[in-house]
Amino acid sequence: MRFGIRPQAALLAVVPLVALLVLLALGSLAMRETERGAATTDRLVDRVSQSERIIESFTRINASLRAYEKTRHPADLVPADTIREHLPDQEREIERSVAGDALLSARAAAFAASVNAATAIVRQYEAALRRNDSAGIQHVTNLAAAQRVSQRLETTYVSFNQAAQHRMLSGLTARRSSLRRVELVLVIVALAGIALTILVAVLFGMRIVSRLRRLGDNARRLADGTPTIPEAGNDEIAELDALYRVMADRIQTQSREHEEALVELQRERDSAAMLQHALLPDLVPIDGLQIDSAYVTPAEGAQIGGDWFDVFSLSSRLVGLSVGDVTGHGLRAAATMGYLRQSIRTVARLDPNEPGIVMERVNRVVCEESGGIATAFFATFDRETGILRYAIAGHAPPIMIGRDGEVSLLAGGGTLLGLDGAMRFASFERTLTPGDGLVLYTDGIVEVERDYLQGMRDLEDAIRAEFRAPSEHPAQAIQNRVFADRSPRDDSAVLVLGVTALMAVDTPSGTTWNFDARNQMAAWRAKGELLAGLRALGPDQPDLAVAEMVFGELLSNVVRHTPGPARVSFRIEDGHVVLAFEDDGAPFPLRSLHERTAPHADGDAESGRGLFMITTLCKRITIEPLARGKRFSVVLPRAELADVPPLQERSFSL
Repeated sequence: MRFGIRPQAALLAVVPLVALLVLLALGSLAMRETERGAATTDRLVDRVSQSERIIESFTRINASLRAYEKTRHPADLVPADTIREHLPDQEREIERSVAGDALLSARAAAFAASVNAATAIVRQYEAALRRNDSAGIQHVTNLAAAQRVSQRLETTYVSFNQAAQHRMLSGLTARRSSLRRVELVLVIVALAGIALTILVAVLFGMRIVSRLRRLGDNARRLADGTPTIPEAGNDEIAELDALYRVMADRIQTQSREHEEALVELQRERDSAAMLQHALLPDLVPIDGLQIDSAYVTPAEGAQIGGDWFDVFSLSSRLVGLSVGDVTGHGLRAAATMGYLRQSIRTVARLDPNEPGIVMERVNRVVCEESGGIATAFFATFDRETGILRYAIAGHAPPIMIGRDGEVSLLAGGGTLLGLDGAMRFASFERTLTPGDGLVLYTDGIVEVERDYLQGMRDLEDAIRAEFRAPSEHPAQAIQNRVFADRSPRDDSAVLVLGVTALMAVDTPSGTTWNFDARNQMAAWRAKGELLAGLRALGPDQPDLAVAEMVFGELLSNVVRHTPGPARVSFRIEDGHVVLAFEDDGAPFPLRSLHERTAPHADGDAESGRGLFMITTLCKRITIEPLARGKRFSVVLPRAELADVPPLQERSFSL
């Protein structure tokens, strides 16, 4: 039975740990032995020092007695008395500290007896001094016993010190020998621990490396699909080898399932894409408006979303616009998108003048029936007045670009559809004039880099670029500019609405056409409707050829000098037909007009020829300053009925 990797790794850690613990135990033993020897030595040194202090005490006692003998002051005897009182305590301390050593105890006892004898002689001498007994002092001084006591004190002192020093030397020698043995054992244990650790590590490493190599070979065989050699044993490597084989079987099974899931997912994605494209409307041309749309699906791997756009007629004047995004992806989102787009169409016909009410009714339908959540923008555009009324439900505000190239966001806002059936939505209003454009979009075009603010700046830059260099399909061109070097992460729908002309407005005194003079198709349409209106006057109609010439010349002047919005009208005034042309240009005096249009020596000059013809053929010409621009009015001459050439249709750009 083989040990597992973990027990072997534990063994590899235990060997040096045991060696380290033995080393610590031996080191602790050596340290205690050293501390014990040091304590004994310190004690003996202290006793030797104490014996030296006793000898010094007798020297200080003799000095005190001699001082008293000279001065006879009692104070001189105080040091002697104090020292003598402490001598017994010092003797007992020495005897106690060496009680365990027979030799030192005997030497200490002999030294103590000598100290006691010397103390008794000192006491006799001091008593004679106090009595001032000269004979007694002489007797103590000459006493042979006193001399023997002094010699014995010196002899016992030296004997005790020598015995203590001998004990210290022998103790140091014994401890040194013991420590040497401990050091030898420490070295042996350390070397043995290192050798055993290296041996265990090498054996463990070689065995693990060999088995890991076989494990790697089996992994490569599994990757290549060739048979493997099962690893023997019941440790972790054997378990991992078996797990590899189980995983290989599962991966093969999951790979087949994944391929089937991808096929099913692609089928669903294709179905959702087909459904979404089928639900998106085919835009129908509307007079006075340029409408273009573009839809981009997300990059490969992403699911189809629920973005939509829609343009539909509500009446002869009103055009409905909607754009939005249903949350979620796949078939459900595409189906909800179609349902929601059609709901807006249906509800808008009930009250087309209040987009806010339309949005409220659609929101109730979404909350009660679909259960989805969506953002939406709905608006109605009056082709006669240019008024855009709209409501916003959590959607990004459309971008308006004026004929002067200025870009701005439509004001207003509102809550998402599908959150609260009682939610109210406000209606907002903006007026568009010929030459203005409106760009509606979904968030896929502004969140391509997950940075909404930067996405809005990129979109506005693309709109400005398209305005400066218009193309045949502005919506697709805007998307191409935004996605120039990036792949869309989500669906992106763009709807462009360009106002090229407003509908003719009938008044009690005549008819008016508003259009962008730069848009040739809108100008031709206005001219055709003008000539048709003049022809409808019957016998009172003016010369249609002159009217067409006047229209063309005045329109050319507007395009050349003040390109932008133009307003053409005719009215009956005192039985005469008056044709008026308004633009944003500065007025000029009639005197200047006549000077510029009068015949010159250079009869072939192009400049001023058309205006000269107008002044020649028309009865009356007036130029009136307006709050912004001027109005050029002419009274058309009467003539016989003339045929008007049919209008030609051509494409135009925002």
